[in-house]
Formats: sequence, C-alpha cells, structure tokens
Amino acid sequence: MKIGIPQNYKFLIAVAAALIAVNIVISNRSADEFEFEARRNPAGFRNLILSGSTSRPNPMSAPLAGLEFGVQQQGAKPVADICTALFNDPADPAVGASDATVTIVEFFDYQCPYCRVVSEYLGDIQANDPRVRVIFKEWPILGQASNHAARAALAAKRQSQYVRFHERLMNTRGIPNEALFRYVATEVGIDPDRLLRDLNSAESDAALRRTDHLAKHLGFTGIPSFVVGRTIVQGAITRSELEKLIDLEVENAAAAVCQGSS
Repeated sequence: MKIGIPQNYKFLIAVAAALIAVNIVISNRSADEFEFEARRNPAGFRNLILSGSTSRPNPMSAPLAGLEFGVQQQGAKPVADICTALFNDPADPAVGASDATVTIVEFFDYQCPYCRVVSEYLGDIQANDPRVRVIFKEWPILGQASNHAARAALAAKRQSQYVRFHERLMNTRGIPNEALFRYVATEVGIDPDRLLRDLNSAESDAALRRTDHLAKHLGFTGIPSFVVGRTIVQGAITRSELEKLIDLEVENAAAAVCQGSS
C-alpha cells in the first residue's frame, strides 16, 4: 500500500531542501568586484549585478521567492515620490539613526527561508555599524499565512515592540497562526489580545498596499529584495557582499539620490 505525504509536509520538505540549496550557493560566493547597471526608473538608482545576472532572485531560491505566485510588475502605477516611499513612510518600522549614512530597505516575507538567513546578519551589521539604518518593508507574497504574519508584526509596532516581535517571528519555524502570535506577544511583553484585535487595522491595510505598489514599481520579482542607499539588490547576497556594498555606498554618499531622506 502506497502512503501519501500530506501537503503540509510536502511544503516543509520543499522549504528545507531549498534552504539547504540556498545556503550552499551563498556560502560558496565571495565579495568579488561588483558590477552595476544604471536604472532609468527610478532615475539615479542602479542594480547590483551578482554572479553574472542583474541582481535577480537566485534560481535555487526562486520557488520560495514569490515567482510562482504570479507577482506581476506590468502596469504598475508610478510612485509619485520614490524617496518618501522608500525612506520616509511613517508606517515602516526601522532601527538605526535617522541621519545614518546608508539606509537599507528590506522587502521580506516571514515564510521565505533566505529572509531568515539574511535577518541573522542584517541585524548584527546594523547593531555594530552606526553608519547603517534598516527599514523593514513587510511584503507578504507567499500566501495568507504570510499576510497574517506581516499584520501581526505591524500590530506589534503599535505596542512599540516591532523589532523583538519581528526577530522572534523570523526565527520561528512552522506556519504562522494566531496561537503563535499570541505566544510570541506574551514572550516579548505585549498584550496578545490587543495584538490580535489590531491584526486587521486600516493602517496595516494601507501600509501593505503601499509596499506592494512600491515593490511592483521597482520591478521586484521575489524576496528578499533590498535597496541599499541607491543600489537595488534582488535575491541572495552574502554578508561579506552586503558589508562591501555598504562601504561603497558610504564612499559615494554624495551621489545618493535621496540625500536627507534617510
């Protein structure tokens, strides 16, 4: 008799396999000389070219990067003020000095395995480099559970505990649900009942719509995606590559498109 594998287990097996593959790919890369490609839209920004392709999601991680969910870029309406949308949206959680030399904007999903890899060193880089500020853009493109997780994190922001809640949720394996949100809220010291009441706030609705609009305007096809100063990065980037890119952005701070916006 043939025993079928439940769909949930199939998904978790696929996630584990993809995460192993991604770790192999990024661990074998070093911060070689960078190449950049100027962008016409938005003007003044540039794409980082990694491993011979224009900073697009690594094919090893593509199945978990939103590509199979039909993220469409065609027909996206233009963003009126790209600098404000990226660096000064009051709904976006952030860490680091508001006048930091380099601002990193991260677009991510809590069910994206490589987003978890990045979160482990992105927070450490920011904590140890006063030149760096990180802005978090919740972009839940991997299904309804991801959407609920993003809303829970934004609800935690309303109780001034976004970063702790975000880090705890990012490091939790399994499918996000209300039981998990309640547990994490209690763990980080916020009111779980209030958090669940705030899940579907109008403010979160608007923030998620703005982020989705911005991501499509920038032509993002998956997660994680970043804007590091004036450089756009899609997909896998190692810690050493990110640190080198930060140094380059600091050296060329005068060329920043949105000076004074971060």
